[in-house]
Amino acid sequence: MLAWGLALAIGVSAAPQPDAGPAAEKVGPGRQLLQWALERRARQAPLPPGTLERTLEHGGRTRRFYVHPPAGWNGTERLPVVLLFHGGSGGARQALTSYGWPALADREKFLLVAPDGTGKVDGILLTWNVKFGFAEAMRQDVDDGGFVTTLIDTLTHEYPIDPDRLYATGISNGGILCHWLAARPDNRLAAIAPVVATVGGRRQDQKDWQVPPRPTTPVSVLAINGALDRHVPLAGGLQEKSLGEPVFMMSASQTMRFWVEANGCPEPPTVVDAPAKGYTAWRWTGGRAGTEVALFVLHRQGHAWPGMREAPRRAADPPDPAFPANELIWKFFQAHPRRAP
Repeated sequence: MLAWGLALAIGVSAAPQPDAGPAAEKVGPGRQLLQWALERRARQAPLPPGTLERTLEHGGRTRRFYVHPPAGWNGTERLPVVLLFHGGSGGARQALTSYGWPALADREKFLLVAPDGTGKVDGILLTWNVKFGFAEAMRQDVDDGGFVTTLIDTLTHEYPIDPDRLYATGISNGGILCHWLAARPDNRLAAIAPVVATVGGRRQDQKDWQVPPRPTTPVSVLAINGALDRHVPLAGGLQEKSLGEPVFMMSASQTMRFWVEANGCPEPPTVVDAPAKGYTAWRWTGGRAGTEVALFVLHRQGHAWPGMREAPRRAADPPDPAFPANELIWKFFQAHPRRAP
């Protein structure tokens, strides 16, 4: 059973309280959001040097993704792969230019791949289908899990990638997708790092919680959540801010329990409280095949990618610029290649 110290330390109840909490602030993907997205696309930064725009066919759709081989790569050396998933209403180009990953890929020599979700407007307002989300991906029941499997197959045939060092990270809707991908029966990811995300939830019209299937392969998980997050509340429950009809989110405690139990990590976790650095961290080690589950709760931020100097749009939560999320995630990935169970 998950350590009660986690729930007490971060104010997380054992389960979300659907009937509690303030009414959600509905931001809605209306004219303002669309206007912002169109303006951003018009002035979007150019792709990082060396980044390739690609497409593949899956499920009757043409799916786009971007590949960033590391600068100076000789073309033959085997590469780790990091899949970067944008948030809901974002896009791959925005994620590539906003979150600092191409420079890290160049320095650390891994293949960075950023796919696009689906939507009605090319390249913007895109989402991933996580069964309780919003917008086009959910309405069309898009097979994003199958798309990512096909994408990995494509990368395997075209690049000398290391199959034991396949990783995924993403923010919000893209972070939730990381959980679902890692739990798939055909999972090949060694580790995931969801940012301001949760493992499951449900729409208000759904009776049952939408949760990934019980994972069959061990996967290391590093979750980073904001204590001030109103889109993905730390304690779970109904969203206080949303881009559409508010949904119920599972708590950070439930998310950790899902992976601690799946990986067979022993209790209790190691807890590090670092108020001067703005975080509290819980780590469960010794899971199957050397897996680890970790949660970092950032006290000074809400729904944002930590370590950036500014939010990607004016209405977004400001990030904690002092927290080195990308460095932490990459070191976690390096420490957790896939091992035989």
